[in-house]
Amino acid sequence: MEENYLLSVTGTQHVNGDSDKIELQTNASYVTKNESRYITYKEYDANNPDKHYRTTIKVSPEGIVTVMKGGMENHNLILEKGVRHKCEYSTPFGTVTLGVYTQKIRNDLHDSGGELEVAYTIDMESQLASTNELYIKLKKIQEEP
Repeated sequence: MEENYLLSVTGTQHVNGDSDKIELQTNASYVTKNESRYITYKEYDANNPDKHYRTTIKVSPEGIVTVMKGGMENHNLILEKGVRHKCEYSTPFGTVTLGVYTQKIRNDLHDSGGELEVAYTIDMESQLASTNELYIKLKKIQEEP
């Protein structure tokens, strides 16, 4: 996997009037297969820096965004504008089923990078758990002459 793109990810979560923002900047792989775009990168465990997880974000030509996280806590998050998907989220304590409803997807990805913005809610037992925004910026790393 050639990590020749600089990836910036900003995730904001709103729960009961409180907000939490996570920002990540790392190198990533970016490829197109069968008209879908794939961004793949490593996330490191804050509690155990020797441990990392591979995350892949797939953007289909139909505009469906799938976030696939591998490692001990495997999960897929399916984001499709105007559709509620049920997603299983694995934790060290067991698997939880979440409802995910996407209000907005702005896809400005192109061959040399671009931006992706998604707004969605997560519910548990049909009760709103959080409102979320995901902003991704991808830029090709310039090779040195």
